[in-house]
Amino acid sequence: MAKVGNRGRAGKPGRTAKFAGTRRVSPLKPGLRGARNWATAQIRSASYSRRKFNRLLIAALVLVFGVVWSGLWLGGFLPQISANIDQFKKQRLVNMGFVVKYVEVVGEGRVQADKVRQMLGVRPGDYLFDMDIESAQERIQSLSWVETVVVRRLWPDGIVVHINERRPYALWQNNQNIHVVDHTGTIVFPADPREFANLPFVVGPGAADHVQSIWTMLSTRPDVQNRTEAMVFVGGRRWDIVLKNGTRILLPELRPASALQRLATYHRQHGLLDLNLHHIDMRVSGRLVLKSNQAVKPKQKHQRA
Repeated sequence: MAKVGNRGRAGKPGRTAKFAGTRRVSPLKPGLRGARNWATAQIRSASYSRRKFNRLLIAALVLVFGVVWSGLWLGGFLPQISANIDQFKKQRLVNMGFVVKYVEVVGEGRVQADKVRQMLGVRPGDYLFDMDIESAQERIQSLSWVETVVVRRLWPDGIVVHINERRPYALWQNNQNIHVVDHTGTIVFPADPREFANLPFVVGPGAADHVQSIWTMLSTRPDVQNRTEAMVFVGGRRWDIVLKNGTRILLPELRPASALQRLATYHRQHGLLDLNLHHIDMRVSGRLVLKSNQAVKPKQKHQRA
């Protein structure tokens, strides 16, 4: 009797014993099978949609760029590549004419242009963009006559230096030495005091730092200012005004402007500043103490240079 083979539910012959219980195994590692299926699905999807194709192409380019950049970085080639690119750009700009042909110095004339060019550190023929603007300004700023400076490139071949020079504002005597100072009290070392004898004259430690405030205060009282010979900063706290006739006005530490106003009023009413007085003491609020020169031995006056 013939043997009847195994049949399925549909009555079809079952699998032979040779293939029974076997299954297909991917040649890829189990961990990569999902990635392969995902990539295959993405490629198949991109073939039907242009937007997805563009996204896939961009992702591939980014991946390739990342791999190449990582390789260059790990291999230490990036600094050399950057230097080569900078050298190439520099040479192209030099060939286009971006080189220094002139340096123009704009100022009032006290600062020598040759000294400025020397401090600038740039020579004709140098690459225009090699100069460090900030460092150049700091070097020029160190010159004593220079208050502020602006250095800028004038394309394609020039450099312009704008200098704001210090303006002599007063003469300052300290420890028997006389200096020319600007409105901030900064000493202008090359300035000769004998050339600026008409400037306001201040005396004492710290006087230069406050010269602008006291001189501005006196400018509101021209009757006093026109008679002023010197201004003495006493104890770092208050001012004495020495007039040309030798009279010394002792101003208070607090509200000196009000004291000057009272002094100007007394002068208009009584000609106070023209009297032969040794000093006028106004340090006590509401009081005016006068001392004549007759009973006082003469003292050495503050002398200008």
